[in-house]
Amino acid sequence: MITNIKSVFLIVIFQLAFLSVDGKPFFMMINPAGHAKSVGRRLIEDYERSITFKMAEVLKQKLQDQYGIRCVLTRYPGEEIVDLQNASFANRLGIDFYLSLHIYRQEFVKPKVFVYSLVYNPMVDLVSRIFDPYLFVPVNQAHFFNISLTQFYGLKIKDILTKRHYKKSFDFYGIFGIPIKPLVGIVSPALSVEIGICDQDQWKNLINPIVDSLYFLGNGELL
Repeated sequence: MITNIKSVFLIVIFQLAFLSVDGKPFFMMINPAGHAKSVGRRLIEDYERSITFKMAEVLKQKLQDQYGIRCVLTRYPGEEIVDLQNASFANRLGIDFYLSLHIYRQEFVKPKVFVYSLVYNPMVDLVSRIFDPYLFVPVNQAHFFNISLTQFYGLKIKDILTKRHYKKSFDFYGIFGIPIKPLVGIVSPALSVEIGICDQDQWKNLINPIVDSLYFLGNGELL
């Protein structure tokens, strides 16, 4: 099993750097933070692991029903996830988009929504790289295949989540490029959404806005 990021290399198939072939449904992977041996952050009456999974299940169903987006989750209750396991899973499946969900407790009544992309150096990283499809690619460079498309997706999401009718419901922050571990090693466009809540069920109010912000994935605009 892959555990050491410094000594691991991914074999990246050339075709994984591109979008789905015409006629095939958009394929998305949703990663609910936490797993069997990591409960995540303490929330109000539960832990991050439980709430992110509930949220991921609802998002999956709504995205499939409303936009025809094919969705798969990275884990199920009781499953343990080791380092880079999700990246390996995503790359083997050749997904089109990866979304990682994270939730934390805050004192503010109004929810906060942050969007992150994987960036080590903002000065030089935000440009896609061209790799020889027959060579090994270091795991910490896999995101360069689609980093420009990742930024494009992030801006499309921001366009929706900053609409006037959402401003009373939550505060939006981002997009921020940071060295975020859950996105390391993923070839496809990948973003992380982090939500701050003060009430146990407040995440439910964010479902429809997030689904709305992903409309472009399933309406044929990018297929």
